Parts: sequence; C-alpha cells; structure tokens
Amino acid sequence: MKISELLTDFRKWLDGEDAVSRTPSAQQQQLSEWDEFFVKIAREVETVMKREMFTPPGGPTYLPGEYIIYLSKDDDTMWQGRKREGLEEGLRNGLTERARELVGDRVLKTDKIALSLGIDGALDKGQVRVQAVWDEDSPKTQVTARKKRPAPPEPEVPPEQQPTVLTDDAERTIVRPRAPLFTITYSGAGEDETTFAANKNKVEIGRGSKDFFVDLKLAGDQEISRKHAILTRLDGGAYKLECVGRNSIEADGREIQPGENAEIKAGQTIKIGVYELKIAE
Repeated sequence: MKISELLTDFRKWLDGEDAVSRTPSAQQQQLSEWDEFFVKIAREVETVMKREMFTPPGGPTYLPGEYIIYLSKDDDTMWQGRKREGLEEGLRNGLTERARELVGDRVLKTDKIALSLGIDGALDKGQVRVQAVWDEDSPKTQVTARKKRPAPPEPEVPPEQQPTVLTDDAERTIVRPRAPLFTITYSGAGEDETTFAANKNKVEIGRGSKDFFVDLKLAGDQEISRKHAILTRLDGGAYKLECVGRNSIEADGREIQPGENAEIKAGQTIKIGVYELKIAE
C-alpha cells in the first residue's frame, strides 16, 4: 500500500480500527510491515502531542511545532530515498489534520507540523522514540548550502566546575582554575582554531539549540545535528567516539555511521560537518 493511500484510513488506524478490512476489495488483506510501522510512528507522535499540548485560559491551544522521530539504525537504513520522503510527507499531512481534530472547536496556534527523522543507536528494530521541540526557530538537520557562521560562544561551565576562589590575609582574591581532564581544539572552514577545555569524561558535541544543550557547540552547519557526537574518555588514554547524529562523521580517516562508535586516540583528526577537531591531553 502506498503512503498516499494510507492517508485515507489514517484516522481509523489511529483510533484502533482496522480500516483495511472494511474495504470490500481487501476484506482479507492485513496491514503490511511498512503500513504497521507507519501507523506505529503516527501513534507515538500523537501520544507526545497530547502530552505536550496546553490551552491557557481564554487563549488558543499550543502544540510543539516540530517532532524529532528517532529510529533504530536498521529501520533508518530501510527508510531511505523516495520511501523516506513518502513517510515524512504522509506523517506530516496526517498529523497536521490530527492536531486540528484533537483541539476540536478551539483555536490551534500551531499552523503546521514539522517532522524530522534521526537515529538512536540504543533502539532495537521496530522501536521508535519521539522528541517534541518547542524551539521553532531552531532549524532541522539537513543538507544545504553552507552559510558563514558566527563565532562559537564561550562554553558554559557548570557550577560544580567553577574555579576555586581563595582569599589571602591581605584580602586579595586568588583564582585557581581547575585543570581540565583534556582539551579539544576545533575550527571550521576558514576559521581560527579554538580550544575547548573538558572538565568531565563525557562530552556531548553538536549544533545545539535552546532546547538541546551540548557541551561543545559547533554552530552554523545544518548538516550537524543538535547532538551529533559523544566523546568519552576511557582508561589508558583512549577515547570512544559515538555518532548519534543524522549524518556520519570521520575519525582518523575512518567513517563512523550514525549509531556506530569507534575508539580513537589523542592527536587524531575528527571531522564533523565542516569542523575539524583534535583531542589533546
């Protein structure tokens, strides 16, 4: 069954009715594996939609404008090309209509539902995880012409990692910054090199947004996911690099696909989008 045909029975499927069996020409037909997966995703998004929606007194009903649908690595591999486009289009159109039905005669503030697909390496085949995004101004991960990026902001330091402040007998304040566990140097195309000081063993790297905090923010390149990589310091001086973004990354000339990880060492080059990174002890 094509994605366009699924839209006709979208409402009945979400309500738990077997719309296919009601069709005279297909009384014995059952939902295919792909149809069932489509409906499963739609139901997961609707569950999040219902949980997140709210209506202030006298005001319109608010819904998140974007939903990130995380698939397993196997499912992401299966849904590629035109099949992926059909999945996204069918979900987007069907769920936009579903949102209007959920609010009834109330005014819906969100005019259009945006969807994007990502990968969660911890999911098994057939499992789905949905993340609602209220930050509508934050662009989705995609392949586009690259733009000139603003200078990356200074990294935020958690309170427990703030420098130790001591006061001597002369009331002169002495600031003794905590030594980082390791540092990461990084730069984009045509940019000066910047150093990030890591004060913990696990560092999350990505484009970030107001709703997605990352330790090391690589701004400006939409090929980079909000959270694209996790770098973990291991015993013995090695590091584990995990790709959790939409696009692959490169480490020491090896390509790491979404959902995969590899062990790397300090000094080896990591490429994420237009950025190059190196670990230094």
